[in-house]
Amino acid sequence: MGRDKSFLLIDGRPAISCIADSLRAVFSDVFVVANNAAPFEKIGFRVSADIFEGNDSLGGLHAAVSAAGAARVFVTGCDMPFLQRSLLSGLASLAADWDVVIPIHRGFPEPLCAVYGSACEGPIRRRIEGGKLKMIGFHDEVRVRRVEEPEWRAWDPSGLSFRNLNTPGEYEEISAGS
Repeated sequence: MGRDKSFLLIDGRPAISCIADSLRAVFSDVFVVANNAAPFEKIGFRVSADIFEGNDSLGGLHAAVSAAGAARVFVTGCDMPFLQRSLLSGLASLAADWDVVIPIHRGFPEPLCAVYGSACEGPIRRRIEGGKLKMIGFHDEVRVRRVEEPEWRAWDPSGLSFRNLNTPGEYEEISAGS
């Protein structure tokens, strides 16, 4: 994208604020994982830094699981401003017996729109220490509940939650529709 996607404006608000609103409607605690805390703290977020810096998204996932202070944490990317509360609630409702609850979108897992339990911390840490940074690489060591598309579509029929801001073109398209 060439700039921090967290602060791209969606309906005049930073994307991160749109995401936080959806999360706060479902979860009791919302925080950001970022190594540069100042911009997020400036707009009122609690921030946790990566424990293992420079390890891509898996490092951020590890930081979120470690900092959650709860048995489970919902983790999302900073570029998913259209998370549907019904999807968040639905995924969370399945989490009691699983270490990971992950939706499958277009045939692929969505690791940055999933619920993770504290049991994931060790397997993620070992992957990072071994230089294996695939986001779902640790799944064979934990209990994973895949939520296939027909199931999650009951909560988000249009799949709006998975619309993200990966490219300038996607952002322009979204901005034009706002």
